[in-house]
Amino acid sequence: MSAARKTRPASWHLAGLVLLTVLAAALRFWRLRHQGFWFDEANTSQELRFTPGQMITLLKHYESTPPFYYAVAWVWGRIFGFGEAGLRSLSAICGVLVVPLAYALGHKLFSKRTGLIVAAFVACNPLLIWYSQEARAYEMLVLLTAVALLAFAYARERPERPALTVWAAASVLAMATEYYAALVVIPMAVWFLYEHRQRREVLGSIAAVAVLSLPLLWFAISQNATGHASWIKHVSLGPRVGQIFPQFLVGFGAPGGIALSWIAAVLTLTGLGLIAVRRDLVAVRMLGALLLGAIVINALLVAVGVDNLLTRNVLPMWLPAAVLVAAGLGLRRTLLPGVALTAVLCGVGIAAAVGVEVNRTYQRPDWRQVASVLGTRPAQGVAERAILIQNYRDVLPLSLYMPHLHAWHHTGTDKVSHYTRTYPVLEVDVVSISSPPAPSTGCWWGSACNLISSQLQSTYPIAGFRPVSIRRSHQFTILRMVANRPVMLTPPMVSSALTNTKLIYDDLLVQTAS
Repeated sequence: MSAARKTRPASWHLAGLVLLTVLAAALRFWRLRHQGFWFDEANTSQELRFTPGQMITLLKHYESTPPFYYAVAWVWGRIFGFGEAGLRSLSAICGVLVVPLAYALGHKLFSKRTGLIVAAFVACNPLLIWYSQEARAYEMLVLLTAVALLAFAYARERPERPALTVWAAASVLAMATEYYAALVVIPMAVWFLYEHRQRREVLGSIAAVAVLSLPLLWFAISQNATGHASWIKHVSLGPRVGQIFPQFLVGFGAPGGIALSWIAAVLTLTGLGLIAVRRDLVAVRMLGALLLGAIVINALLVAVGVDNLLTRNVLPMWLPAAVLVAAGLGLRRTLLPGVALTAVLCGVGIAAAVGVEVNRTYQRPDWRQVASVLGTRPAQGVAERAILIQNYRDVLPLSLYMPHLHAWHHTGTDKVSHYTRTYPVLEVDVVSISSPPAPSTGCWWGSACNLISSQLQSTYPIAGFRPVSIRRSHQFTILRMVANRPVMLTPPMVSSALTNTKLIYDDLLVQTAS
């Protein structure tokens, strides 16, 4: 075979990888700033503005993830800014880098064709695109898990110090980004012991991972004491488990999501069925063992009461599963059907991702637009403005977009009767949530279904105030009421006017005039 014919396939594979990487970048950076911060991202933006020591303290009280992502984002935000595009670009970069790593992993374990197919899965997957556009730790978790898996693939074949060092470092950093990285780190360590238990370098690397992870255990215990993640346990386990497979395939709540999920599921199971005929492959058994180990660890955690099982927390399982599917579709004897099925699966993924991007119902709550409607300052500098958000109890994310916004101070547990201060109020704004009801399985990923719908009245009987406008802004409707002169208001005055609205929660926010 001539040298030109030998190099031609390599050139095609390289060109395909470059095109997939460009596609991944386009899908992740497209409209990166389009959606405003939702509550979790607002927490990130706020926490990063403090000193490192203060930030760590806040993470222990208000987060349930370890600190590595925040340490990187702390530096990143000071270079690229704390806005949506600035902070989310870190996750977008991580998401793009996963593509060549996935290719390398598929190539190392199976073939270049498998590498290209799994790279296509990564580039087009709606779940990974979603987290590549979110200022949270999850896409960095996918990236570091990919590095650990690739180093593991090299080290298990030749357990030498360079590959083992990369594996140990990536494993520790992955767990320092999200504790649930242990779902694949522990099975990898067990597999090392199974194959190379007599190699001193292997034992040393495993011991290093264990020792360096001990501070993370202390940090996790500190966070658990706050009960911050306890809300997960109040959602039934069955629906949460049932969400994982379809969300791995088509992400969160895309238009036509049921049909897209069925198409993606059939194609995915086809790939797994094809790889099942190659049981002789060590790589197949190894990846299957990693996934089985992750499932067992999850089950044990739930059994002992550590139940934080959500799709985003089991993201470390996504890439090993995708490589298995890609290996089936990349078999030589199924090459043309495999390529066709891959193209259809990528088309489904792009359709789901784009469907979310162009439909506000499936996007993150746009509190930035609420702030734009309300304006950044009260109507007159001598008085305050009271803002009541129906069915919503937090100042964030609205306070990121509206300076000097804070909750009305109170003492005791009864917020109606124990507020300690009155304000001269000239304007009252009632913000109603017009989002559709949340799915019966629960909604925790920051789209509009994270909100609880409410009914806005045309006016509210607050003495001295009259309605002047009602404006719609995406998932919200805002009623503006004004007074001719400042009125001294207390929370009971406002609450009594809202007794007929049957609200689940109300929170009175005050924007100071200064």
